[in-house]
Amino acid sequence: MKRKWKYLSERKSGDYRYVRDFPTSLLRTFPDHPKQFSKELHLNSSCTDSELHRAMDEASRQYDLRVKTALNSDPNAFSESELKMAVEEVLRQRKLKPGEYAHVPSTQYSKEEWDRAIQHGASIVPDRHDLAEWAIPEIEDIGDDLNRGKKLNFEQQVYLDAWKSVQELPKFRKKQTMREAWARYVADNNIDITKGDGKHKQQRFDRVIKYTGDFVISQETREEVQDRIQNFIHEKRQENPNIKAQSIKRELREFIAAIRYVPRIDWGERLQLSGKQNNFQVPRETKPVQGRNLTDDELRLFFSTCLTKPDEKWTALLLAAHAGLGMREIMRLRIDEDVFLDAKYPHIIFRGGDEEKAKADSRLRVVPIVIGLDVIKEWLPETIKWMNSVDLKSPTSTLNKRLRALLGKEVTVKSHMLRHTWLRLSRRARISEDNKHAIAGWEHGDTNNTVMERVYDRHGYRDDPELLVQLYDDQKEIFSRFIIDVRSIDNVVELKR
Repeated sequence: MKRKWKYLSERKSGDYRYVRDFPTSLLRTFPDHPKQFSKELHLNSSCTDSELHRAMDEASRQYDLRVKTALNSDPNAFSESELKMAVEEVLRQRKLKPGEYAHVPSTQYSKEEWDRAIQHGASIVPDRHDLAEWAIPEIEDIGDDLNRGKKLNFEQQVYLDAWKSVQELPKFRKKQTMREAWARYVADNNIDITKGDGKHKQQRFDRVIKYTGDFVISQETREEVQDRIQNFIHEKRQENPNIKAQSIKRELREFIAAIRYVPRIDWGERLQLSGKQNNFQVPRETKPVQGRNLTDDELRLFFSTCLTKPDEKWTALLLAAHAGLGMREIMRLRIDEDVFLDAKYPHIIFRGGDEEKAKADSRLRVVPIVIGLDVIKEWLPETIKWMNSVDLKSPTSTLNKRLRALLGKEVTVKSHMLRHTWLRLSRRARISEDNKHAIAGWEHGDTNNTVMERVYDRHGYRDDPELLVQLYDDQKEIFSRFIIDVRSIDNVVELKR
């Protein structure tokens, strides 16, 4: 399948490269400047989206740096990460690497010694400085400017640092830029930033660094790092005075985790958004609105609506009602691996999707389907597709609006009330704590019981059908009065408000 990414070009050989025209304004200012930026990505159509995304992002940063360098010569206008990236590009173009000549002795022959040796036919073994100067010949003019006390421009600083780099072995860096720290955090935690939660984490990082800018993380930069994070908080509150503390903390969660991941800084764990550290001014958390319980009459109307007006959204709510499911849990379902609706006892196993992520280990569970099986069979694939095609918060917001249109507009009417309602019904049916835990993921009961072990088995309950029967019978008991009611939907009347 041919990928259609902006600025991605595919050669006839199948190799990828990044190709992008330079801005017209730049070309008007510098008519002799190359008209196009091109960078080989050293990838082809067999690469993953995650690999391609990282390579394209790196190429885009190099493009931005090339434009900035052409329009600005002041080194102070560039961040440390931009300088480092420019040095790496010089070395890459000249097929050099840091420490290339570090093993060569430093004898520092003078120019006169070289000339005298050549005149007498003698041979002098080049030292590391000579090799570095031959590799980076620009250093000769830079040395003259330094001797005259002239301030170097950005391009000269890049060549000077490249000249130094090939002569010194790379040292373990006790500091990293924020972008470097994030890249390492993403790689070491196997976060796929092209889809699912990984994509949303990358989007949150991009939103935060837009305000903070790139910066250096080291033992000495604690206050600067705190100032930049506080600036993000301040700007977000200026833009939206009603923003909730929970929203700010969610935006910063992985950003701060990446900072803490940088080794050899002893202040990382003290970088907290709440508690006694008092590092940041964050608005007080507001108490979340708790969803109320549905009455039996409301449940009858709810189920009849899900079954008589089926679509991907009502199906999401119908499934959620079976165990108080969260929308992300449904979003992560894999039809071929988690859904067993054609089994003798139809059920769905919630494992957290490909990334095997759940809100808590206790949320890994099995949910027997006892109401609207045909509807869920038909519409579940469309439900999952819809949920993954919109913004992360959209499904919950959309479904809350549907529930309020049906049951009343008070703020306590929300999809989360299906969880409280399921718990009330399970208590009415007096099911065991273990089975309650296995279906709805409550943190009580035996978390190591045999029922839960089946959640991790890709074959589900194939070898232990009697365990599934226990859960299925309990689920039928929980919804018994509604299973009977929905068979005669015509008798369901609209609630009076």
